[in-house]
Amino acid sequence: MTKQDVIDFLTSGFSLANLPDSFMQLRRIANDPHSDIEDVVAVARKDAELAASLLKLANSSLYNNSGEQVGTIEEAAQKIGLRKVVESSLALGIIKQVNISHANFDINSYWRRSLSVAIITEDIFEVGPRLLKSVVDRKMLYTAGLLHDIGMLALIQGFPEEMMRIMDISICEGLPVQEVELQTFGFSHQDVGRILFKKWGLPEELQCVAGFHHHPLELKRRLFYPLVDLVYVADYICSVCGSHSPTAFRPVMFEEVWKRSGLSVDLIGEFVDRVEEVAVSADTILTC
Repeated sequence: MTKQDVIDFLTSGFSLANLPDSFMQLRRIANDPHSDIEDVVAVARKDAELAASLLKLANSSLYNNSGEQVGTIEEAAQKIGLRKVVESSLALGIIKQVNISHANFDINSYWRRSLSVAIITEDIFEVGPRLLKSVVDRKMLYTAGLLHDIGMLALIQGFPEEMMRIMDISICEGLPVQEVELQTFGFSHQDVGRILFKKWGLPEELQCVAGFHHHPLELKRRLFYPLVDLVYVADYICSVCGSHSPTAFRPVMFEEVWKRSGLSVDLIGEFVDRVEEVAVSADTILTC
């Protein structure tokens, strides 16, 4: 497998070779300060699968404790709330597009972790220092966390046997999966994610998240440190505190990243219960 093989696959073979229309519309809504729930409802009305998923989510125990049935998209949007309905819709629109049937890869586990990182990234932002909040666009947080590892998903869909061997080596030898990828291919899923984000026309700070979330210290663009650092920290916390996260997928501890972001390593202990709570929320979304 060469990098050109991967680029060819990303262009024509990957389930997400192009982002779903609903994703792009919802990203515009999320970035528009004048948007409201009606804008989201209008998108859902044109996407029957998305509408059905939102109704199921609104009727789940995560959002509906009253037992009263939610029967319309408008009611579902009101029940969930604007920001959460946009975020859930973004996630559902992407998740439904990808089909991986390899017996040795747990796609639900992948999405559970990605959803958890997305939510924990937002949580950390809220408790972060004022300087961090002043330089990071909060509208980027959920997308950055949700799709930070999209390069791995692309590689597993396109080159499953090669990636299963990589994961076996990683687990057996206790090495981070991206290090084994580099040794074997000469590039990693970070490089693949960055190429894909660039192809999609996503902002450069999101491209940097995809390309440097495992190695933030290798990023040279100081302007994009904060968002990359936030996702790295969220990924680390989810990996350490989550009950189903293999060591091979755990980021390396870089104390310098924590220091430059102004975040305390004590957050790891403070987020143990929250990570488990978020995993339950992620499972709810995945059943929609």
